[in-house]
Amino acid sequence: MQFIVVLGRLLFIVLIYLYLFRVLTALMGDLQFKGIRNGEQEYGRLEVLSGGELLPKGRAFRIEGKGLKLGRGKHNDVVLADHFASIDHALIRYKKGVTTIEDLGSTNGTWVNGERIHSSVQLVAGDYVKIGSITFQYSRWQNESSKL
Repeated sequence: MQFIVVLGRLLFIVLIYLYLFRVLTALMGDLQFKGIRNGEQEYGRLEVLSGGELLPKGRAFRIEGKGLKLGRGKHNDVVLADHFASIDHALIRYKKGVTTIEDLGSTNGTWVNGERIHSSVQLVAGDYVKIGSITFQYSRWQNESSKL
C-alpha cells in the first residue's frame, strides 16, 4: 500500500513538470511569433512615412547589430530609388546603447528633424530622417507607435 502512495506522488510530480514544460514552450512560441527572436537583437527600426513606389508608406526596416546602410546603390541594406540620394548616402549604427546616423558625404545631405547633419547624430524615438524625397521615422522597437 505504501508503494502505491509513493508511486502516485512521483507520478503527480512528473505531471506537474510536464505541465510547466508545456506552458514554457507555448510562451516561447508566442514570443517568437510576435517577433522576439532568440539571438537576434533589434536596435530600432526606420518606418517609411513618404517614399515612392518601391518604398511604400508603412514599410519598416530593422536596425540590427551590423547597422543599416542607406543609398541608391544596390549593395545597400535600404535601396533608395531617388535621384537626390547618393549611391552610399547614410549609415545608421547602434553602439553602446546609442543609435546614430551619419551622412556618408552625400551631395544633397541627410536631414534629421528638418536640419542637415554634418557629423554623426544620435537618433531618438520619433525623429524624422529625410533623404531626398523619402522620409522615415525612427522608433526603438516594433510596437512603438509611429504617431509619437
